[in-house]
Amino acid sequence: MIILKKIFMKKALTFTIVILSCIQINAQTLTGVVYDKTTKQSIPGAYVYLDGTSIVNVTDNSGKFTLAVKQMINTKLVLRHLVYNTIIIENPFVHLPDTIYMEEQMNILSEVTVRADPLFSRRQNLRAFREQFLGMTQAGRSCRIANEDDIQIWFNVATKTLFAYSDKPIEVINEYLGYKIFFELVDFRTEYSSITLDRDKVQQSYFAVTTLFTDLRPNDVRTKRRRDSVYEASSTLFFRNLSNNTLNESGFKIHKGGFQIDPNIYFTIEDTLSLKMIRLIPERANISSNIGLYTPPLSTFSVSFNRRQTDIRFHTNSLLVDQYGNIDKIDKIVFLGAMGQNRAGDLLPIDYEP
Repeated sequence: MIILKKIFMKKALTFTIVILSCIQINAQTLTGVVYDKTTKQSIPGAYVYLDGTSIVNVTDNSGKFTLAVKQMINTKLVLRHLVYNTIIIENPFVHLPDTIYMEEQMNILSEVTVRADPLFSRRQNLRAFREQFLGMTQAGRSCRIANEDDIQIWFNVATKTLFAYSDKPIEVINEYLGYKIFFELVDFRTEYSSITLDRDKVQQSYFAVTTLFTDLRPNDVRTKRRRDSVYEASSTLFFRNLSNNTLNESGFKIHKGGFQIDPNIYFTIEDTLSLKMIRLIPERANISSNIGLYTPPLSTFSVSFNRRQTDIRFHTNSLLVDQYGNIDKIDKIVFLGAMGQNRAGDLLPIDYEP
Protein backbone atom coordinates (compact mmCIF):
# COMPACT_ATOMS: atom_id res chain seq x y z
CA MET A 1 0.00 0.00 0.00
CA ILE A 2 1.21 3.47 -0.67
CA ILE A 3 0.79 5.95 2.12
CA LEU A 4 -0.23 9.26 0.62
CA LYS A 5 0.73 11.83 3.16
CA LYS A 6 -0.31 15.44 2.96
CA ILE A 7 2.49 17.15 4.84
CA PHE A 8 4.22 20.47 4.98
CA MET A 9 7.24 20.96 2.75
CA LYS A 10 10.56 20.30 4.42
CA LYS A 11 11.81 23.62 3.12
CA ALA A 12 10.85 26.42 5.40
CA LEU A 13 8.31 28.41 3.47
CA THR A 14 8.22 31.52 5.56
CA PHE A 15 5.57 33.94 4.61
CA THR A 16 3.40 36.57 6.18
CA ILE A 17 -0.33 36.57 5.76
CA VAL A 18 -2.36 39.64 6.55
CA ILE A 19 -5.86 38.56 7.44
CA LEU A 20 -8.36 41.21 6.40
CA SER A 21 -11.41 38.97 6.40
CA CYS A 22 -12.28 35.29 6.30
CA ILE A 23 -14.21 33.70 3.50
CA GLN A 24 -17.57 32.20 4.30
CA ILE A 25 -17.96 28.40 4.37
CA ASN A 26 -20.67 28.29 1.70
CA ALA A 27 -19.15 30.86 -0.64
CA GLN A 28 -18.86 29.82 -4.26
CA THR A 29 -15.73 31.83 -5.00
CA LEU A 30 -12.28 32.11 -3.48
CA THR A 31 -10.65 35.50 -3.99
CA GLY A 32 -7.46 37.23 -2.89
CA VAL A 33 -4.54 39.44 -3.82
CA VAL A 34 -0.91 38.29 -3.94
CA TYR A 35 2.04 40.57 -3.12
CA ASP A 36 5.81 40.31 -2.92
CA LYS A 37 6.72 40.07 0.77
CA THR A 38 9.74 42.36 0.45
CA THR A 39 8.70 44.99 -2.11
CA LYS A 40 4.98 44.91 -1.32
CA GLN A 41 4.36 45.01 -5.08
CA SER A 42 1.59 42.91 -6.61
CA ILE A 43 2.61 39.65 -8.28
CA PRO A 44 1.03 38.91 -11.68
CA GLY A 45 1.30 35.50 -13.33
CA ALA A 46 1.12 33.35 -10.18
CA TYR A 47 -0.77 30.08 -10.59
CA VAL A 48 -3.48 29.61 -7.97
CA TYR A 49 -5.27 26.26 -7.83
CA LEU A 50 -7.14 23.89 -5.59
CA ASP A 51 -4.98 20.85 -4.96
CA GLY A 52 -6.16 17.74 -6.78
CA THR A 53 -8.53 19.54 -9.15
CA SER A 54 -8.52 21.33 -12.49
CA ILE A 55 -9.75 24.52 -10.80
CA VAL A 56 -7.01 27.05 -11.54
CA ASN A 57 -6.52 30.73 -12.24
CA VAL A 58 -3.61 33.10 -12.77
CA THR A 59 -3.20 36.36 -10.89
CA ASP A 60 -3.79 39.43 -13.06
CA ASN A 61 -1.63 42.55 -13.31
CA SER A 62 -2.96 43.67 -9.92
CA GLY A 63 -2.12 40.33 -8.31
CA LYS A 64 -5.79 39.41 -7.95
CA PHE A 65 -7.27 35.94 -8.40
CA THR A 66 -10.73 34.42 -8.32
CA LEU A 67 -11.60 30.72 -8.23
CA ALA A 68 -15.16 29.60 -8.86
CA VAL A 69 -16.16 26.46 -6.97
CA LYS A 70 -19.44 24.61 -6.56
CA GLN A 71 -19.03 24.09 -2.84
CA MET A 72 -16.54 23.31 -0.12
CA ILE A 73 -13.98 20.57 -0.88
CA ASN A 74 -11.50 18.86 1.44
CA THR A 75 -8.38 20.27 -0.20
CA LYS A 76 -5.69 22.92 -0.04
CA LEU A 77 -5.05 26.10 -1.99
CA VAL A 78 -1.70 26.20 -3.78
CA LEU A 79 0.06 29.32 -5.05
CA ARG A 80 3.00 28.72 -7.37
CA HIS A 81 5.33 31.07 -9.25
CA LEU A 82 8.65 30.47 -10.96
CA VAL A 83 10.57 32.95 -8.81
CA TYR A 84 8.71 32.59 -5.50
CA ASN A 85 8.40 29.85 -2.90
CA THR A 86 5.27 27.78 -3.31
CA ILE A 87 2.62 28.51 -0.71
CA ILE A 88 0.13 25.89 0.50
CA ILE A 89 -2.86 27.15 2.45
CA GLU A 90 -4.73 24.64 4.59
CA ASN A 91 -8.53 24.87 4.79
CA PRO A 92 -8.89 27.72 2.26
CA PHE A 93 -12.68 27.69 2.59
CA VAL A 94 -12.28 28.63 6.25
CA HIS A 95 -8.99 30.48 6.65
CA LEU A 96 -8.25 32.15 3.31
CA PRO A 97 -7.01 35.73 3.83
CA ASP A 98 -7.70 38.53 1.35
CA THR A 99 -3.99 39.37 1.08
CA ILE A 100 -1.17 36.86 0.67
CA TYR A 101 2.55 37.64 0.59
CA MET A 102 4.96 35.40 -1.33
CA GLU A 103 8.68 35.21 -0.61
CA GLU A 104 11.24 35.12 -3.41
CA GLN A 105 13.15 31.88 -3.82
CA MET A 106 16.77 31.65 -2.81
CA ASN A 107 19.07 29.69 -5.10
CA ILE A 108 20.10 27.00 -2.64
CA LEU A 109 21.32 23.66 -3.95
CA SER A 110 19.32 20.74 -2.60
CA GLU A 111 21.18 18.56 -0.13
CA VAL A 112 21.72 15.41 -2.15
CA THR A 113 24.47 12.94 -1.34
CA VAL A 114 26.06 11.79 -4.59
CA ARG A 115 28.12 8.62 -4.54
CA ALA A 116 31.19 8.42 -6.75
CA ASP A 117 30.25 4.81 -7.50
CA PRO A 118 26.45 4.54 -7.16
CA LEU A 119 25.08 1.11 -6.43
CA PHE A 120 22.28 1.45 -9.00
CA SER A 121 22.29 3.32 -12.30
CA ARG A 122 20.00 6.29 -12.88
CA ARG A 123 18.04 4.15 -15.31
CA GLN A 124 17.43 1.54 -12.59
CA ASN A 125 16.48 4.20 -10.06
CA LEU A 126 14.03 5.82 -12.47
CA ARG A 127 12.39 2.49 -13.23
CA ALA A 128 11.84 1.87 -9.52
CA PHE A 129 10.57 5.44 -9.09
CA ARG A 130 8.01 4.97 -11.88
CA GLU A 131 6.82 1.70 -10.34
CA GLN A 132 6.28 3.21 -6.91
CA PHE A 133 5.12 6.68 -7.95
CA LEU A 134 2.98 5.93 -11.01
CA GLY A 135 2.11 2.32 -10.18
CA MET A 136 1.89 -0.89 -12.15
CA THR A 137 -1.82 -0.83 -13.00
CA GLN A 138 -2.91 -0.29 -16.59
CA ALA A 139 -3.34 3.42 -15.88
CA GLY A 140 0.04 3.67 -14.15
CA ARG A 141 1.90 1.92 -16.95
CA SER A 142 0.32 4.23 -19.53
CA CYS A 143 1.80 7.32 -17.88
CA ARG A 144 4.72 9.21 -19.37
CA ILE A 145 6.84 11.69 -17.43
CA ALA A 146 7.61 14.57 -19.79
CA ASN A 147 10.48 16.03 -17.76
CA GLU A 148 12.32 13.10 -16.16
CA ASP A 149 15.60 15.02 -16.36
CA ASP A 150 14.31 17.37 -13.66
CA ILE A 151 13.98 14.51 -11.15
CA GLN A 152 16.87 13.96 -8.74
CA ILE A 153 16.87 10.39 -7.48
CA TRP A 154 19.24 8.38 -5.30
CA PHE A 155 19.40 5.23 -3.19
CA ASN A 156 20.62 5.39 0.41
CA VAL A 157 22.39 2.10 1.15
CA ALA A 158 22.44 2.61 4.93
CA THR A 159 18.65 2.95 5.17
CA LYS A 160 17.82 0.85 2.07
CA THR A 161 15.65 3.73 0.87
CA LEU A 162 15.04 5.25 -2.55
CA PHE A 163 14.58 9.05 -2.50
CA ALA A 164 13.41 11.44 -5.20
CA TYR A 165 13.17 15.21 -5.42
CA SER A 166 12.35 17.82 -8.04
CA ASP A 167 12.39 21.58 -7.69
CA LYS A 168 10.18 21.82 -10.78
CA PRO A 169 6.68 20.38 -11.15
CA ILE A 170 6.71 16.87 -12.62
CA GLU A 171 4.58 16.79 -15.76
CA VAL A 172 2.80 13.46 -16.27
CA ILE A 173 0.74 12.53 -19.32
CA ASN A 174 -1.75 9.82 -18.38
CA GLU A 175 -2.80 8.33 -21.72
CA TYR A 176 -5.17 5.77 -20.22
CA LEU A 177 -7.23 8.25 -18.18
CA GLY A 178 -6.77 11.22 -20.50
CA TYR A 179 -5.18 13.71 -18.11
CA LYS A 180 -2.11 15.90 -18.00
CA ILE A 181 -1.10 16.33 -14.37
CA PHE A 182 1.45 18.63 -12.77
CA PHE A 183 2.84 17.16 -9.55
CA GLU A 184 4.66 19.32 -7.01
CA LEU A 185 6.72 16.58 -5.37
CA VAL A 186 6.98 17.49 -1.70
CA ASP A 187 8.37 14.13 -0.56
CA PHE A 188 9.03 10.68 -1.98
CA ARG A 189 10.68 7.65 -0.45
CA THR A 190 10.45 3.89 -0.80
CA GLU A 191 11.93 1.63 1.87
CA TYR A 192 13.14 -1.87 0.96
CA SER A 193 13.81 -4.88 3.18
CA SER A 194 17.24 -5.38 1.57
CA ILE A 195 19.64 -3.54 -0.71
CA THR A 196 17.61 -4.01 -3.85
CA LEU A 197 15.12 -2.25 -6.09
CA ASP A 198 12.91 -5.31 -6.42
CA ARG A 199 9.29 -4.23 -5.90
CA ASP A 200 8.62 -7.50 -4.07
CA LYS A 201 10.99 -6.26 -1.34
CA VAL A 202 9.20 -2.95 -0.73
CA GLN A 203 8.36 -2.47 2.95
CA GLN A 204 6.56 0.82 2.58
CA SER A 205 6.34 3.57 0.00
CA TYR A 206 4.88 7.02 0.33
CA PHE A 207 4.86 10.39 -1.35
CA ALA A 208 3.44 13.82 -0.71
CA VAL A 209 2.32 15.95 -3.63
CA THR A 210 0.07 18.73 -4.76
CA THR A 211 -1.59 18.21 -8.13
CA LEU A 212 -3.15 20.22 -10.92
CA PHE A 213 -5.21 18.37 -13.54
CA THR A 214 -5.92 19.21 -17.19
CA ASP A 215 -8.57 17.14 -18.95
CA LEU A 216 -7.20 16.09 -22.35
CA ARG A 217 -10.33 14.20 -23.48
CA PRO A 218 -13.37 15.64 -21.68
CA ASN A 219 -15.98 14.25 -24.07
CA ASP A 220 -14.48 10.86 -24.93
CA VAL A 221 -16.89 8.04 -23.98
CA ARG A 222 -14.22 5.34 -23.82
CA THR A 223 -12.03 7.45 -21.53
CA LYS A 224 -15.03 8.16 -19.30
CA ARG A 225 -15.63 4.41 -18.87
CA ARG A 226 -11.99 3.94 -17.86
CA ARG A 227 -12.21 6.75 -15.33
CA ASP A 228 -15.40 5.32 -13.84
CA SER A 229 -13.70 1.91 -13.51
CA VAL A 230 -10.75 3.47 -11.66
CA TYR A 231 -13.15 5.46 -9.48
CA GLU A 232 -14.88 2.23 -8.41
CA ALA A 233 -11.55 1.01 -7.00
CA SER A 234 -10.89 4.23 -5.10
CA SER A 235 -11.15 5.06 -1.42
CA THR A 236 -13.22 8.17 -2.25
CA LEU A 237 -16.12 5.99 -3.40
CA PHE A 238 -15.98 4.06 -0.13
CA PHE A 239 -15.96 7.17 2.08
CA ARG A 240 -18.62 8.83 -0.04
CA ASN A 241 -20.96 5.90 0.61
CA LEU A 242 -19.92 5.57 4.25
CA SER A 243 -20.73 9.25 4.88
CA ASN A 244 -24.09 8.89 3.12
CA ASN A 245 -24.88 5.61 4.93
CA THR A 246 -25.32 3.84 1.58
CA LEU A 247 -22.61 1.16 1.77
CA ASN A 248 -25.01 -1.79 1.67
CA GLU A 249 -27.10 -0.32 -1.15
CA SER A 250 -23.94 0.33 -3.19
CA GLY A 251 -22.63 -3.22 -2.84
CA PHE A 252 -19.96 -2.69 -0.18
CA LYS A 253 -19.57 -5.32 2.53
CA ILE A 254 -17.63 -4.64 5.72
CA HIS A 255 -16.17 -7.39 7.87
CA LYS A 256 -14.50 -7.29 11.25
CA GLY A 257 -13.01 -10.32 12.95
CA GLY A 258 -14.20 -12.48 10.08
CA PHE A 259 -17.86 -11.46 10.44
CA GLN A 260 -19.89 -9.10 8.28
CA ILE A 261 -20.99 -6.10 10.31
CA ASP A 262 -23.46 -3.24 10.20
CA PRO A 263 -21.42 -0.01 9.80
CA ASN A 264 -23.85 1.82 12.09
CA ILE A 265 -22.59 -0.28 14.98
CA TYR A 266 -19.08 1.14 14.62
CA PHE A 267 -19.58 4.60 13.09
CA THR A 268 -21.66 7.68 13.74
CA ILE A 269 -22.26 10.28 11.03
CA GLU A 270 -22.95 13.94 11.73
CA ASP A 271 -23.72 16.81 9.33
CA THR A 272 -21.21 19.66 9.67
CA LEU A 273 -22.15 22.49 7.31
CA SER A 274 -21.27 21.16 3.83
CA LEU A 275 -19.10 18.36 5.28
CA LYS A 276 -19.91 15.24 7.24
CA MET A 277 -18.14 14.06 10.37
CA ILE A 278 -17.51 10.33 10.69
CA ARG A 279 -16.61 9.08 14.16
CA LEU A 280 -15.60 5.69 15.44
CA ILE A 281 -17.78 4.71 18.39
CA PRO A 282 -15.20 4.65 21.24
CA GLU A 283 -16.37 1.48 22.95
CA ARG A 284 -16.25 -0.36 19.62
CA ALA A 285 -12.75 0.72 18.57
CA ASN A 286 -10.10 -1.82 19.49
CA ILE A 287 -6.33 -1.58 19.57
CA SER A 288 -4.84 -4.05 17.12
CA SER A 289 -1.56 -5.83 17.70
CA ASN A 290 1.58 -3.91 16.85
CA ILE A 291 3.27 -4.92 13.60
CA GLY A 292 6.99 -4.20 13.45
CA LEU A 293 7.68 -0.53 13.98
CA TYR A 294 4.26 0.63 12.85
CA THR A 295 1.87 2.41 15.19
CA PRO A 296 -1.09 0.11 15.86
CA PRO A 297 -4.39 1.35 14.41
CA LEU A 298 -7.40 2.16 16.55
CA SER A 299 -9.46 -0.22 14.49
CA THR A 300 -9.21 -2.27 11.27
CA PHE A 301 -11.99 -3.21 8.88
CA SER A 302 -12.05 -5.48 5.86
CA VAL A 303 -14.01 -4.10 2.89
CA SER A 304 -15.09 -6.04 -0.19
CA PHE A 305 -16.48 -4.46 -3.36
CA ASN A 306 -16.75 -5.89 -6.87
CA ARG A 307 -14.79 -8.96 -5.72
CA ARG A 308 -11.93 -6.76 -4.54
CA GLN A 309 -10.70 -6.89 -0.97
CA THR A 310 -9.19 -4.04 1.07
CA ASP A 311 -8.16 -3.77 4.71
CA ILE A 312 -8.64 -0.25 6.07
CA ARG A 313 -6.75 0.74 9.21
CA PHE A 314 -7.98 3.76 11.16
CA HIS A 315 -5.33 5.70 13.09
CA THR A 316 -7.86 8.39 14.00
CA ASN A 317 -11.32 8.24 15.54
CA SER A 318 -12.83 11.03 13.43
CA LEU A 319 -12.80 12.22 9.82
CA LEU A 320 -14.37 15.03 7.85
CA VAL A 321 -15.73 13.91 4.46
CA ASP A 322 -16.88 16.17 1.62
CA GLN A 323 -19.58 15.35 -0.93
CA TYR A 324 -17.07 13.67 -3.24
CA GLY A 325 -15.69 11.33 -0.56
CA ASN A 326 -12.43 13.17 0.15
CA ILE A 327 -11.26 12.96 3.75
CA ASP A 328 -9.27 15.46 5.75
CA LYS A 329 -6.82 13.05 7.46
CA ILE A 330 -5.47 10.96 4.60
CA ASP A 331 -2.25 10.33 6.55
CA LYS A 332 -4.28 8.68 9.34
CA ILE A 333 -5.85 6.01 7.14
CA VAL A 334 -3.91 3.05 5.72
CA PHE A 335 -5.20 0.90 2.87
CA LEU A 336 -3.95 -2.63 2.25
CA GLY A 337 -5.16 -4.63 -0.73
CA ALA A 338 -7.12 -3.39 -3.76
CA MET A 339 -7.32 0.28 -2.73
CA GLY A 340 -3.74 0.18 -1.50
CA GLN A 341 -2.43 -0.70 -4.98
CA ASN A 342 -3.37 2.69 -6.37
CA ARG A 343 -0.58 5.14 -7.08
CA ALA A 344 -0.32 8.54 -8.78
CA GLY A 345 -1.17 6.94 -12.12
CA ASP A 346 -4.61 6.04 -10.76
CA LEU A 347 -5.42 9.48 -9.39
CA LEU A 348 -8.56 11.25 -10.54
CA PRO A 349 -9.44 14.87 -9.78
CA ILE A 350 -10.82 15.01 -6.26
CA ASP A 351 -14.00 16.64 -7.58
CA TYR A 352 -14.54 13.82 -10.09
CA GLU A 353 -18.09 12.59 -10.48
CA PRO A 354 -18.91 9.30 -12.29
